[in-house]
Amino acid sequence: MPGAVCPICDRPIDPAIRQIQRQPERHLIHQLQARYPGWQPEHGACPQCVFQAALQARAAHSDHSLQQELQLPFPAYLPDQAYVLPTPMRVAANPKYTGQGVTIAFLDSGFYPHPDLTRPTNRILAYVDATTPDPAERRTFGKIGVTSWHGLMTACVGAGNGFMSSGRYRGLAPRAGLVLVKTGNRRNRHITERDIGRALKWVIHHRQRHNIRIVNISLGGDHPSTGRMTDLDEKVEEAVAAGLVVVCAAGNTGERKLLPPASAPSAITVGGLDDQNSLDRPLRRLYWSSYGTGAHGAAKPELIAPAIWLAAPMLPKTTTHNEALFLWKLEGLPDDELMRQLEMPYAAKRFSKRTLSLPVGEIRAVIRSRMIEQKYIHPHYQHVDGTSMAAPIVSAIVAQMLEANPALTPTQVKALLTATAERLPDAPAERQGHGVVNGARAVAAALRLKADQDPTPVSPQRTLTFYYFDQDARQVALVGTFNHWLPYGYELQQYERGAWRLTVPAFEPGLHAYKFLIDRVRWAADPENPCRLEDGLDGFYSLIEI
Repeated sequence: MPGAVCPICDRPIDPAIRQIQRQPERHLIHQLQARYPGWQPEHGACPQCVFQAALQARAAHSDHSLQQELQLPFPAYLPDQAYVLPTPMRVAANPKYTGQGVTIAFLDSGFYPHPDLTRPTNRILAYVDATTPDPAERRTFGKIGVTSWHGLMTACVGAGNGFMSSGRYRGLAPRAGLVLVKTGNRRNRHITERDIGRALKWVIHHRQRHNIRIVNISLGGDHPSTGRMTDLDEKVEEAVAAGLVVVCAAGNTGERKLLPPASAPSAITVGGLDDQNSLDRPLRRLYWSSYGTGAHGAAKPELIAPAIWLAAPMLPKTTTHNEALFLWKLEGLPDDELMRQLEMPYAAKRFSKRTLSLPVGEIRAVIRSRMIEQKYIHPHYQHVDGTSMAAPIVSAIVAQMLEANPALTPTQVKALLTATAERLPDAPAERQGHGVVNGARAVAAALRLKADQDPTPVSPQRTLTFYYFDQDARQVALVGTFNHWLPYGYELQQYERGAWRLTVPAFEPGLHAYKFLIDRVRWAADPENPCRLEDGLDGFYSLIEI
């Protein structure tokens, strides 16, 4: 920004803030230009004016979905958000934690060594075939079949690094180690509770060899729980007693019906949230996941997590993936080149003669319709749904928690996850448990426990207490609407290594936006505050209303 004052409001801008302030995204530029004719992006704007533009953009589109207007296979509420939201954004994850040093075991029907798991570093520590009476580690994945797609997607939703999307569609634990356990039987029949138990037994016996701390099970057993402990429930209890955090998908019936291992009392059973691909909290609603009473009367699920509109890679070299590559190629071609491509033999297999005889504009509509039908959101990804995908989100958050505080026990992990969850105000408790998982709050609680500090609640009547955890930070300042975004006057104090805190008198009544300024060179939203607004700068404002 060339000047020392904002060209819109004439408010002084501190040099440190001016240095790190970026150009807003297009929709905020349009808001600013509509309100201030003659203003151009190169003129710059102070954080307060950009914040006001972000509020206006949200208000303008809060009741209007662009899904049909833009012909998208998922909900969209802002023109510049015309893509599936990345998973870390949806659960307010702390970007500093990636699951590094933690191993997750995935039990599923099959897997594939996808680039999101193997490049640039292969994080698959072991592949285990547990479909035989004597499970064993294999050097290769063998024949890749139709059963491979489910495990591929669960592993990548939780721990993929988004390699094929340049990082956009990464999971929450992109540096975690993985042990992939192919679960089932050689007859390729329904996966039974005995099959799951056999795979889980292998994990228990080999947990120390691979430093396995978490087990993700997106599979269901034979019969609904009656309240009595089944053999599989007992095996889950054994795993937890051995120090493993076991995370299970609740199921997708929408009914009071739980299958083991989701019924095990010590399992963290995960139901589904439909956030409508939006960060606006009022739009959140329940997904049609299973719920009920597990063994020994345990209420399930304990938590809910996003279970729809989730990005996951397609199984490479399948008909689905090949079609996605072809359609995305056609989508980006000019009209003349598009028509030449449609003359190729492969096009004749994909489109009817009637379609190929249509005008180019109508052919493009057919292409887009097919992409929507097949949920293609990227040449290598489609959006998926189900509690099978919600469970690995929670498993990945657990990996972040254990990275932050390796001493946590399974019981502590479960207690912190449920204590930091957020209830949906209009949903029955039996269907959501303790509410929506909050990744940043869960990690902050793990860090706070490590620092031997109890949570200090915010007291709007008298004082506000802010916390920030960052072992690499040398200086942390609170900046926002209450101090005109100046980087001084509200410095946090370090009370333990990496643990920062500031208590201040309550602000004036109204809505306030703020961020943390780290070492005067980078912004960070408050990871413990779930109330946030996209800032149009590839980040967030944290919001607090007095």
